[in-house]
Amino acid sequence: MDNTEVTAASGNSIKSGVIVWTPAMTNTMLGFLADLVAKGKRTSSGFREAHHRQCAAVLNEQFKLAVTAEQVRNHLKKWRKIWGRVVILKNLSGALWDEDTCTIRLAEEHYAGHCMAHKADAPYLNTPIEHYHAMATIFGTTAASGINARSGNDLLSIEVEDEENGEVNTSPNVAESSHPKGPPKKKAKVVKVLEDPLVTTLNYGFKLVADALVKSGDDDDIPAELWDEVCKLGEFDEEHLAHYYAHLVDNPKIAKAFMTLSQTNKSVWVSRYVKKNF
Repeated sequence: MDNTEVTAASGNSIKSGVIVWTPAMTNTMLGFLADLVAKGKRTSSGFREAHHRQCAAVLNEQFKLAVTAEQVRNHLKKWRKIWGRVVILKNLSGALWDEDTCTIRLAEEHYAGHCMAHKADAPYLNTPIEHYHAMATIFGTTAASGINARSGNDLLSIEVEDEENGEVNTSPNVAESSHPKGPPKKKAKVVKVLEDPLVTTLNYGFKLVADALVKSGDDDDIPAELWDEVCKLGEFDEEHLAHYYAHLVDNPKIAKAFMTLSQTNKSVWVSRYVKKNF
């Protein structure tokens, strides 16, 4: 949820109350922006303000709302953060990438331990990643063409907008005038250089190990409702459920992760265990 409100049927940036983004709205927004990238209309510095207004207009026409350009820009920032998390998780040790379903897969024990330490990562592991292809096009591919083009994987690639007319100045000498007597051009916004992706991944891995060591002393507790949850899976034989329950008791981390799953995914885990052991 973004802290701005749809106020008028246009793409203008008008701050106000609250807007709730539905999956359909997000899909339309990311699809529109991904199409701009595919057509080479995005500059090397990011989307122009005009692109945000165009996207807002498409959303307003389709959903009969009044989304603003600012709301589009803010929602895009949210998905850029999600993409950054996905990139890091794809590089986890032991992670496998399923191209067919856009899923980062971890072994059961690895998944349980990781999610215990990093609950916020659970929506992006062992389940298809929402809007993956659109995010890959927008944030993970070449963002522009020509001598000023940069890769979308370049962490320096950000959105820079002219606050008055929505244009982006991509000249290498932004702060200098082309004529000694002409009016000075606006200075470029300062770009903060981020860490190398490899360094970020290594630091993240070290943090996982440290967190796991800190939490290792209190991982032996078995959830009180574990047997009740196992018994709800009536499609399996009672003997198989009893064996799986014993497996969970022997592996408290897996047991705790099991309790966080939906009913469908719990069935998947039990089914995999039964096929492997019976």
